[in-house]
Amino acid sequence: MAAGKLLRFTGAGVILLVLLMGLGCMHLKQVSPGPGPKELYQPKGGSGAVQGLAPAFVIHGWDQAYNRIGSPQASLDDQGLEQIAMDPARPAMYWRAVPFKTAKGAYTAYIYRVHFPETPVSLIPFFIGAGRNMGLFVVVIADQAGRPVLVSTLGTCGCYTSLTPTSYTPAWAYPKAWQDKPVELYGETLPARLDYGGSKQPRLVLEVRPGEHRVMGLNVQPAARLGEPRLFREHPTPLLPAAELRRLPLKGGTTSLFYEDGALEGHVKGAWKPWETLLIGWWCLDGTVGMDKAYGVKGNPLYTSLQPWYRLSSDLNDLPGFLRFWGWNF
Repeated sequence: MAAGKLLRFTGAGVILLVLLMGLGCMHLKQVSPGPGPKELYQPKGGSGAVQGLAPAFVIHGWDQAYNRIGSPQASLDDQGLEQIAMDPARPAMYWRAVPFKTAKGAYTAYIYRVHFPETPVSLIPFFIGAGRNMGLFVVVIADQAGRPVLVSTLGTCGCYTSLTPTSYTPAWAYPKAWQDKPVELYGETLPARLDYGGSKQPRLVLEVRPGEHRVMGLNVQPAARLGEPRLFREHPTPLLPAAELRRLPLKGGTTSLFYEDGALEGHVKGAWKPWETLLIGWWCLDGTVGMDKAYGVKGNPLYTSLQPWYRLSSDLNDLPGFLRFWGWNF
């Protein structure tokens, strides 16, 4: 009898493990954006391709501070310990340009990131990514002519990765299994392709779901149309070099948004996500799974697949390898 119970328990555990591995970043129920006004975070500053390719963000649920884009602020608590928090009254978007080469050409990845104060604790709907200081990456890959040929969106932890071709993407670059239809990504529907050729000064626009801060919409619109006040209330969002994240003012000196050494090197301070550690960390062999990261830290792969055996091959830090892993032939 005891042996039978053990077998049933083991079988149930195996089934649960398979389900979790299939789900990846779990998601159980969508959060409705609600009827409230949409808020537009529009990139300001920068020049050339950095400004032209930068995304705008449409935010729902702006009445809740945790849904607003912020910028990292460092301070000391009552015990004199450093703490990092995102200030929703001071939005910012950070960028870096990363040139890279493949066998088929030279490209530049324009990597933008924004951060939110937190994803709140919620059981219904269940936010597995509950925690502080989480963010979003938007990676716009441009060819040698400066045209955007691929757009990737993902959490700054590496989860919920999407890759969307554009009207400039050459036919030979598509994955063999690619289908010209909208993409379903853990409950969200994103377009099959982005049309950059239909307007003057096109602007990439991401629509962000409240609470969990998933990308729920992706499109390209004329920049002039986004400025119409009847559509959105606009929040100018400075474009700042990503290097600024490593020199946050703190009591006459500076500190970094990221741990700069030790076991947590390259992770965002204060961004631990306990539910992800508890439910995913044990089988993906990473106790800091879901913890947001810096880009480009050697030895800390920004992996975009939870399966441990794909940790290096899916690493966004290795752009040619990242593209190969997801089937793109650039």
